Amino acid sequence: MDVVLFRHAKKGLTPFDDPDLSPEGFMQSQLLPLTVQKQNLPPATALWASEKIRTHQTFKGLSLALGINTITRAELNLRADFENQKMFQKRVQSLIDELSLNSQKYSTNSCIYMCTHYDWIEESMALIACDKNLLNFEFSSWAPAQFVHFKTSETQWKFITKGVQP
Repeated sequence: MDVVLFRHAKKGLTPFDDPDLSPEGFMQSQLLPLTVQKQNLPPATALWASEKIRTHQTFKGLSLALGINTITRAELNLRADFENQKMFQKRVQSLIDELSLNSQKYSTNSCIYMCTHYDWIEESMALIACDKNLLNFEFSSWAPAQFVHFKTSETQWKFITKGVQP
């Protein structure tokens, strides 16, 4: 099974707790289907996003282009005010574990696109058991609409590629 992890497109500033995408972010979201095609990513069989408006807006163009709905997954949410680091880490790890354990249940053509937030991606890079060091400089910065593609397995994920909006 493939997993493509996206940071949401560029967000606006207001309202602070759940802003829409900025005009630049809306352009990134409209270009995302073309970016996916140009970077030769496998077609998504599922789109998962956090509860925030900006993640759903990021995937709107993909959803329309692919004819599949975006599924809200609370596990992809930002770290909540009530969560300490250990709680947040456990939540991120639980979704990684779910994907790893289910990698054999999905068909080999399954590909889940996940849209989430900088803090979630940063935490996941420390937790994913991967054939590549995800803590090195290459993965230290995440621009809006940036993504990373993995092939999952129960024991170790394989890094395929990293991409950004052109």
